[in-house]
Amino acid sequence: MPQVILLDDIKAVGSLTENNKKMAVVLLNYSPGGTGQYLYIAVVDKESSHLKNIATQFVGDRFRVKDLKIMNKKIILDVIQPGKNDSACCPGDVVQHVWYLDSNNQLIEEPNTRKIVRLTPDILSNTEWRLESWRYGDPVSAENDIRLRYINGHFTGSVACNNYTVTVKSEPRPGFINVLKQHTSVTEKQCNNPLAAEQQQRYLEQLGGVNQFTYFAGKLALSYQVNGQLGVMIFSKEPSSYNQ
Repeated sequence: MPQVILLDDIKAVGSLTENNKKMAVVLLNYSPGGTGQYLYIAVVDKESSHLKNIATQFVGDRFRVKDLKIMNKKIILDVIQPGKNDSACCPGDVVQHVWYLDSNNQLIEEPNTRKIVRLTPDILSNTEWRLESWRYGDPVSAENDIRLRYINGHFTGSVACNNYTVTVKSEPRPGFINVLKQHTSVTEKQCNNPLAAEQQQRYLEQLGGVNQFTYFAGKLALSYQVNGQLGVMIFSKEPSSYNQ
């Protein structure tokens, strides 16, 4: 059945007009029932304590959202979208779209003069991520703090009370990587948490099986295969991260 879903993990709030009234920009995903996944942005205003959708704009099919923000009264949406020779399943162009709201409440997209780059691990630099779920429907417990960064060809971070580093190689296809789990180093502290060893083992096994990465609603998704089982680890961006 056709359905529209609000991507409630990501939104932007700020001024889009000269009166500096704050509005919200949200993302909607329309699934008509086939393979298409149509992304829309919607501007929401507050009138007499009621929310009103005042503008909606189609963005694209099967775009992956990297970031959404409002700056200088403009909506800035960073996405991963299919390039000229990309299959629909695996978009590889990192593109920034910019809109402004005109006096008639119409969203006008500015011409894209920015350089389009391809999806490689370098796009992950300058950002710290925190593991949110081991796979879809399997959240990480609140007391666990598992971090990940990408620095110069390596995933680095912390798990339990230890620090780790593992080598990462980029593959020719955008978003595909080879994690060299045999090139992993981990500190050997004794953690107070009795489940720390089990959690550390699970995380490093899944990280070692990662073969692809992308974004979803501003979050990092690492696809892995361990013992024939497929899964996707979801990471949320830490607020202190530098904006890419």
